[in-house]
Amino acid sequence: MTPDSRGRTTRRTASAVLCLMLLGACGGRAGKADGGAPSPTRPVPVASKSGRTTPSPSPSPSPSPADAKPGSWKVSYSGTSDDAMLIDLAAASERDAWALGITLGRDGKTFFLHYDGRQWRDHDAAAELPVLADLTDQRPRLRSSGPDNTWLFAGDPRKDFALLTARWDGRRWREVPPPPGRVDRQYQDAAVFAPDDVWMLAGPAVPPDQWPAEARTIWHWNGAHWTEVRLPAVATAIAGRAPDDIWAVGSLPGKEVYGTRRPEPAAMHYDGRTWRLSPVPHFDPPAPAAPGDDHGAELRKVVVSGPDGVWAVGTQSYRGDEPDEGDDEAPIVAHWDGSHWEKRLRAPYDATRPVASDGARGLLGPTARLHVDGTVDPVGAPPLIPGRSGGITDFDRSQRLELYGLVQVPGTRQVWGAGDISARGVEEFNFQRPVVVVYTRPPD
Repeated sequence: MTPDSRGRTTRRTASAVLCLMLLGACGGRAGKADGGAPSPTRPVPVASKSGRTTPSPSPSPSPSPADAKPGSWKVSYSGTSDDAMLIDLAAASERDAWALGITLGRDGKTFFLHYDGRQWRDHDAAAELPVLADLTDQRPRLRSSGPDNTWLFAGDPRKDFALLTARWDGRRWREVPPPPGRVDRQYQDAAVFAPDDVWMLAGPAVPPDQWPAEARTIWHWNGAHWTEVRLPAVATAIAGRAPDDIWAVGSLPGKEVYGTRRPEPAAMHYDGRTWRLSPVPHFDPPAPAAPGDDHGAELRKVVVSGPDGVWAVGTQSYRGDEPDEGDDEAPIVAHWDGSHWEKRLRAPYDATRPVASDGARGLLGPTARLHVDGTVDPVGAPPLIPGRSGGITDFDRSQRLELYGLVQVPGTRQVWGAGDISARGVEEFNFQRPVVVVYTRPPD
């Protein structure tokens, strides 16, 4: 999920420059190739109606998985709509996954895709739970721990200041009572371990006019009701590999500068009984920063790939060489090696981009893979897909991949991504097509 600006008037991000230096572009321009692409397990036919049914050609037949080139994105699903996007996905296994998308424009709607090990199929979730028909402005997110336990978290479009929680139980989508008094913009993240073991970061149980500026509240679902738990720091992301090994990251108030406390990065660990702070190193701003203490940092994403493979990604803000234009920003990355947190000086990730475990104690983002030893490998762009003409024109060669959700598929070498491939500039040729892409980790 994209963090808010937290009041900054200008964002001249050093992370964008870093991404450009490393890989040419954060979003990732599609590479030169035909429209074919491997599926996660075998060729995937296009579903009949994912998104609005604007006429457009079906993708070329997918080659076999053996044709996939490790280390690059491959398109496993491309929708038929020219004006839609996938915004998240969750994978219980290589044979069971869900993706959630929205169609764009005035009549925007939400659509669901279900992967059964052979193909992505449209799933009419609104027929089972009508409130799922339109979540376009509700920041919906999916989390899963198994084929009969996929959860959806979003704002509730039926009323103000409330959350929507729903669960796929293997047969249908059912609503789960949310914590009382929630508000959609207070939802941050969630971790799902079992039908009776779910953690959700959301606002405190007080009326809206009493919300603190920074909440330290997390909620736990035990199968019957939610329990509010106080955290030792503000948290914006949560992930875990087991019910007794969970991490949350965020920030703590730091030094007071000009009447405002600048944030310091914070990490918390849950051992099955208690949430405790885990010391995180201080991040100094990069060289262009103005002298003084007017800088801060916070962690916004966390990925857990093992007891000694925990990654946290965040942002540091500081006064640059033109302080009148507001704060500059740069990405930060920290790694837990099983005993302590260490900062990584080379940070190829913008904190607004999704990240996932690479399945080998490393970290994968849309355009780069960060190894546990600190080395960085670029991730290749996917092949070009046909444009509105049914072929690949010069205009179509400008298409770009944007990803909004990444998940490492348990028991495999693959990471799946949800997003869109788009080309823009000439109205009659523009398209924004929902896609699922697959990254296969190269042999060790």
